[in-house]
Amino acid sequence: MFTYFKKNFAITSSFIILIGAVITFLGMFFSNFNGEVSNSQQDWGAFGSYISGTIGVLAACLAVVWLMISVHLQKVELQHLKSELASSADEQKKQTYISALTALISSSRQAITEYQNDLMALNNGSKHLHPMVDKVGIFMSIDEELMKLKFYQEQIAIYLKEQYVDPYPNKGSSTVSDDIPF
Repeated sequence: MFTYFKKNFAITSSFIILIGAVITFLGMFFSNFNGEVSNSQQDWGAFGSYISGTIGVLAACLAVVWLMISVHLQKVELQHLKSELASSADEQKKQTYISALTALISSSRQAITEYQNDLMALNNGSKHLHPMVDKVGIFMSIDEELMKLKFYQEQIAIYLKEQYVDPYPNKGSSTVSDDIPF
């Protein structure tokens, strides 16, 4: 129960202040007028004015305090939301970069598969698909795609290591130059 009061200190203190003020102001009123209940409407009107002038003003002041507290809480929540959105945008950029490299890897693998199919269709050079296509040209194209594939994989590994953790902790650190191999 103590933790509830500690956690909700502003609410608890506001209610204690308001209840204390009601008891104090009613006690002062009844002590000044001998605690008698009147049948006169003027006395009840004066009592209503007294209550609204004392307790009503205090309640209005507490309402302003609560308004300021709620504005502060909204400001804190907005700052937290802004930082979360910035973090989310940063993660989205990282995922976009990784997705782009993954798409390039997939494209290179598809190209290698097509070159391998062309090579198998050549049947070791005895049949030609096109006059300009030969075994050496296909092997060179496959080597070029393999270099691209290796480069993209290394770029992903470097990026993941910089941004998150080392994706290949058992392998030695790779030194990749910024030169594009194609």
